Amino acid sequence: MKSVGIEKLKLVNFRSYKSAEVEFSNLSAIIFGKNGVGKTNLLEAISLLYSGKGLRRANFAEMTKIPENDIWKIEALCKQDNNFFEIETFSNGQGREVYLDGKKTSQQSLGNYLKMVWFLPPMDRIWLEGSKDRRKFLDRMVFSIDTNHAKDCRQYEKLLRERNRLLKDKITDESWYIAIEQQMANIGYNIDISRRRFIETLNRNLKEESIYFPAIKLFLPSEPWESEDKLMNEYSENRRKDLLAGRTNVGPHSTDIKGFYIEKDIETKYCSTGEQKLSIISILLANARLIKEKIGINPILILDEITAHLDEKKREYLFEEILALESQFFISGTELEIFRSISKKAKVLELILDGEIRI
Repeated sequence: MKSVGIEKLKLVNFRSYKSAEVEFSNLSAIIFGKNGVGKTNLLEAISLLYSGKGLRRANFAEMTKIPENDIWKIEALCKQDNNFFEIETFSNGQGREVYLDGKKTSQQSLGNYLKMVWFLPPMDRIWLEGSKDRRKFLDRMVFSIDTNHAKDCRQYEKLLRERNRLLKDKITDESWYIAIEQQMANIGYNIDISRRRFIETLNRNLKEESIYFPAIKLFLPSEPWESEDKLMNEYSENRRKDLLAGRTNVGPHSTDIKGFYIEKDIETKYCSTGEQKLSIISILLANARLIKEKIGINPILILDEITAHLDEKKREYLFEEILALESQFFISGTELEIFRSISKKAKVLELILDGEIRI
């Protein structure tokens, strides 16, 4: 099992931080402070050491501290077992650059060095929000095991935009659609298979491994496509309806994901607010265990206000599960007292106004 962690982190012109540097020495961190002092900003910076747009999925232009200076930078010294490596990422608002040990690389390649699992407070309502948020939630977990999945999703979304542009322009000549639809069918079929295989594997972990949190079953309510040709036929057959709507109505981009709360024998969307949160925690813990099992890497956990609305007993259960993963974790809250039982096992950072960090 590979032990992975962040040794040092440096921020320049990022969100509320004009300049900040923290040495974690591969330890976990408890980050506390009043609302609005930059706890989530710090966690977002850590998440940008991974592929994608970070835990907020914000535009890179929004991440800069000073509007007149639109360049932000994040640097980190990381460690995998006894080997050190440096990650540097920055943006001028038009995408972002990534360097590994001084050499330019792709965002996707970061998934080969670090694995991350994160929680944000809005995830409490994931079963009640739109299907797009649930797909993003699932696809991020699939990517944690299959690094090619994110590339497939990006390529598919690009093709989808091209097809939708033709539909909105009321182009009826099928020759404009066929090449795009063939590529969409090829990639879309792979996306659907990857999602279903991942869910099947995760469900076994959710059912068998959870100790203190509920057993959950994930499923895709729609039937799988039997082949690329079947998906291609759906695009072709629905083209007339899509022209009227001005958008593509079939394909993996419209797939929904549902959860089933096994103990109560109901869908998670019908559970109480507290039970819905516990179901998400259970899924994220299962994802972390699966990464260890399949990839052999301890994933970094980013947990923003995850203890909110949990009673003391549930909080201590959560801490026990987190510690059992033997992963570096970054957990935030408004009061240090919440984390007393684990405070000796992590670095404690107090955040105050103006992006100042007190250790």
